[in-house]
Amino acid sequence: MTTSTKAPPNAPTTGKLPGHRVFTYALGDVANNLSFMMTSMFLTMYMTEIAGLSAGVAGAIYGITKVWAGVADLIAGQSVDRANTRWGRLRPWILFGSTPLAVVFVLLFSTPAGMSGAATVAWIFLFDAAFQLAYSFVNIPYGSLSAAMTQDPVDRSRLSGARSIASATTGVLLSAVVAPQFQDTTADNVRLKFTITCLILGAVAVALYMICFANAREVVPRSPGKISFRATFAMLRQNRPLLILSLGAFFLLAALFTMNAVGLYYARYVLGNAAWFTYLMLANTVGTISIATLVPTLTVRMGKRNGYLACAVVAVLGYVLIFFIPSGNLAIAIVAWLLLGIGTGGTNALMFSMQADTVDYGEWKAGIRSEGGSYSILSFIRKVGQGVGGWLGLAVMGAMGYVAMSPEQTDQALQGIRISAGLIPAVLAILALLVIIAYPLDAKLHSQVVSDLNERRTQNSVAETKDVDVDRVRVEAIGDGRNTLLRRAGDVNPPILTVFGQRGSGASDIAPMLAKELNVPYIGQKFSSEELAQVNPSDLISDSGFDRWLRTVSYSGSQNTDLAAATEISANRRMAAENTRYVIAAVDQGGVVLGRNGALVLGKVVGAMHVRLIAPLGKRIERVMDKTGLSPSEAAEQCRAEDRIRAEMSQALYRWDPNGDESYDLVINTGSMTYPQVVELIVDMYQRKYPEHRSLPGHRFQETPGDDATN
Repeated sequence: MTTSTKAPPNAPTTGKLPGHRVFTYALGDVANNLSFMMTSMFLTMYMTEIAGLSAGVAGAIYGITKVWAGVADLIAGQSVDRANTRWGRLRPWILFGSTPLAVVFVLLFSTPAGMSGAATVAWIFLFDAAFQLAYSFVNIPYGSLSAAMTQDPVDRSRLSGARSIASATTGVLLSAVVAPQFQDTTADNVRLKFTITCLILGAVAVALYMICFANAREVVPRSPGKISFRATFAMLRQNRPLLILSLGAFFLLAALFTMNAVGLYYARYVLGNAAWFTYLMLANTVGTISIATLVPTLTVRMGKRNGYLACAVVAVLGYVLIFFIPSGNLAIAIVAWLLLGIGTGGTNALMFSMQADTVDYGEWKAGIRSEGGSYSILSFIRKVGQGVGGWLGLAVMGAMGYVAMSPEQTDQALQGIRISAGLIPAVLAILALLVIIAYPLDAKLHSQVVSDLNERRTQNSVAETKDVDVDRVRVEAIGDGRNTLLRRAGDVNPPILTVFGQRGSGASDIAPMLAKELNVPYIGQKFSSEELAQVNPSDLISDSGFDRWLRTVSYSGSQNTDLAAATEISANRRMAAENTRYVIAAVDQGGVVLGRNGALVLGKVVGAMHVRLIAPLGKRIERVMDKTGLSPSEAAEQCRAEDRIRAEMSQALYRWDPNGDESYDLVINTGSMTYPQVVELIVDMYQRKYPEHRSLPGHRFQETPGDDATN
């Protein structure tokens, strides 16, 4: 009897996404932020200083349209999948939506002179609302495009990291171009100057969108799907961590966008020079990117909640410092904005990571997994926070005597600007901090959630494969913790072994030898040592420091990527589900599984044993050199890179670390043993552990070639 297994249809490959595609994808976010940041940072001052609206009215428009932006995101999120063209489902929205977006953007900043106050309010309000809708129909498909460009979760992290860097950089460059124009808004032809500026920005944005469209490729099949809000709200009622995180996000984004709305006023009137806003933005960006690089370390050492709290404290310090900065003191202001970058950048990055945990919790607690629904809720609440923050800042300024279009402001009005830029955001950030103290999903609980979910998923996959009720798959846990049956109770259980090894540990040689010795199929990986020996060094897995950095800062520098993050986590979950089904089917007649997160997928399966192979780095380098002909430095880099990337893929797909010894029954150092000795040791251990298990009668050893690099 022989067994054959098919590769999962959408198995990830190890082909690295070309650098030019990563770069041109990031250009799309530059295009996004030429308009998004223009409206977030400069629209309020445009309304008061050029269009002549009062601060209170400007704040009301800002607040209402930001809330509408949250609704627009939901509309776009439910609509974009309906397209199905020769360019794909997502790229057409970039192709055909970018020009209308640019037109509406230019019109928003082109209020005609001489209109009445009511007409001016109507013009800006209607075009801002139209802009938010048009922006959603470009930004939502753009964010979802990363999951359609590659199935590799590591490459998707590179794309989101590149997007974050592009977003942060655009903010600095845009402030350098636009902020100085607000120093003297009484100059002749100032309205025309702004229209011309926005025409140029709109044209550049459309050109960048076209470059992004031309270079992106939708290579991953994407089936249309809708968010079930009924299921989402049913989950939400039982998802206390998500409720707490969303409330914290409301206060945090309210604080941030209060500053966004009034920051330029602070630079012009308190510091004395609108052009200095560029230096403040640069300091903020440096802080944001710096803390994003350290977030993984913070998470390990402090946990996500405590890391969030620490960053929130830094943000509060920055806001308080802004309130007390002496007039005209740029140096202290730069320090304050640097602290804001650290505080808001860290909390933003950790918020996305915590949000992914709440998706797991919702599935664990309510049996409902809703990445899109959960992120839609968070996104809408963040947008409401943005609107409330902007409205509150302008309302306080207006109440304290700020006079639109006046080159000088009274001391009371200046105090109002200080309060709006410093004290109000500080209070809001403190409220966010206090809310997150109650966040219950710590590392220990989340680890239990992930373990339970993977056990459920394996059992459900077995039940689906065998076409039986899931209760027939579950048994009372035996002494080694196994509680999942692949065969009927009492039937012969053929040997099942999972092997995971460091690069150069000999895993790709030892695993087939084990399968042959036990007379069961071998389920391997495409990216094996044998294949590595046949390719050029330049084609091997490499992982530059820049690529690692890009993955680290994923989503940290962006303020409008909620649904893009949802798309990425959803794509990872689908890949994990496909891999789980494939592994379950592949070991139907027993088998030795190399990698594929087998120790997790089959962790609780009766009759399965899990082995991890390690070796000293020097020995691993020696083996890789012998197999591939690489130099010592190249072999060392390959060992480190492949181990790191496989671990990142496991974390992205299954939320676990394959290098933890506690996941394995046996950990063997192959550095001082021959491969046959290792095989003999493992087989002996298996037969002692499961003396009643044997290969099925008439079964012959067969290699089942691998197809991917899912560990």
